[in-house]
Amino acid sequence: TRFIVMGNLFCSEYPIHRRFDLKGSSHGRATDKPEDEIDETTTLKDLDLNYVFRVQRNWFQDLIK
Repeated sequence: TRFIVMGNLFCSEYPIHRRFDLKGSSHGRATDKPEDEIDETTTLKDLDLNYVFRVQRNWFQDLIK
């Protein structure tokens, strides 16, 4: 059994309005809830992520490291 504990990279005072459990796979990686039932407590999956992320260059470089 393996456990991974991660910190929140984007920790801020802003409330979380979407949560994602990202594995890097597409097999079975979509939420089966209808859009009108998704709220801030719903954990979405890889195929539900349809955002473009723009971060400062130095943040990007730190993330890649």
